[in-house]
Amino acid sequence: MASDQSASALTAPKAHLLCRQPKPKPLALPSGLSQGHSFAIRLSAQKWVNGTVLHYCFIDESGAQGWRWIESQKDIVRWAAKTWMDVGIGLSLIEVQDVTEAEIRIGCHQDDGSWSLVGTDNLDQAYWDRGRTLNYGWDLTTDWGRATALHELGHAIGFSHEHQSPSAGIVWNVDKVYEVFERGPNFWKKAMIDSNIIQHLDPSKTEGSKWDPKSIMEYPFEAGLIKSPKPYDADGVGENLDLSDDDKKWIRNWFPPLAPATSIQTMQLAHIDAAAGQQRDFEFVPDATRDYTIGLVGQADARVVVFEDRDGEPRHLISGDDSGLDSNVTLKTKLVKGRKYTARVRVNYLPAPGPGVGLLIH
Repeated sequence: MASDQSASALTAPKAHLLCRQPKPKPLALPSGLSQGHSFAIRLSAQKWVNGTVLHYCFIDESGAQGWRWIESQKDIVRWAAKTWMDVGIGLSLIEVQDVTEAEIRIGCHQDDGSWSLVGTDNLDQAYWDRGRTLNYGWDLTTDWGRATALHELGHAIGFSHEHQSPSAGIVWNVDKVYEVFERGPNFWKKAMIDSNIIQHLDPSKTEGSKWDPKSIMEYPFEAGLIKSPKPYDADGVGENLDLSDDDKKWIRNWFPPLAPATSIQTMQLAHIDAAAGQQRDFEFVPDATRDYTIGLVGQADARVVVFEDRDGEPRHLISGDDSGLDSNVTLKTKLVKGRKYTARVRVNYLPAPGPGVGLLIH
């Protein structure tokens, strides 16, 4: 929106003005991995470790080609963040004023539509124009705007479009879909329609047993766009304005309320009795300021993220992921005497039952 635009000048979205997802960067995996191994890695590749505090910042731009946030619009984003957190999850969404402190950088360019990168793709600072990882392109104070606020933050948390799930079983009336979305209000080209509607997501990147047409991550579709299943061929899919029961179920599945972290000491191997997809957390308070090595031991693929406690809030310090590699995560960083650090270890893949993996600090 222009820098001098008032809230009343915003144009309310039409019923089917929709989120358009940027194409994700491909995930390159080593050759020779089994199908199950690749599946396990891709499934968790864009997921934050549980316990992450996601900081978001509103980006203002000045000048003729810029935009300015209006406080009433910001308030809807804040409401949406609280709505996701109120489900009772291990993630937190916290607003910050310094864009360099933010994992999620939110613009409100009114000519750029609404979209968001998915999950940890938000960490790529150079991914998108002007540092944005998420954009809101229409008035958020309407019912549909509030739903859009929830939808885009759902992407930032790690969820994709529901109708593109390989378990949805949707058969499209492709010609009709093109006809509807090539005209207003979206004016999408066929490539955009394909990547946001027609194409199924990679089955190895999704989890869930069924399609949830009530999901906040679902598009509304008018009658005639879906050939099957019934009754959506005749009725279409309505506009979902709030989180569904399945939305709440799956976000709790990935990010359950945090369990207490286990205290560990230097040269103490902490065994991680976790299955693939599970996480264990470890707290460490060093007794000397020096360089430390934080590493994994054992046969497993895992992601390790180390947070430093700053004024009672965990801040990302260093991380690594050995998924698909022969080597284990080895992180080298300076730790300060008396400060609290938390190492969160998420197991992505176990080649076979057994002791799995352990964490060692020295």
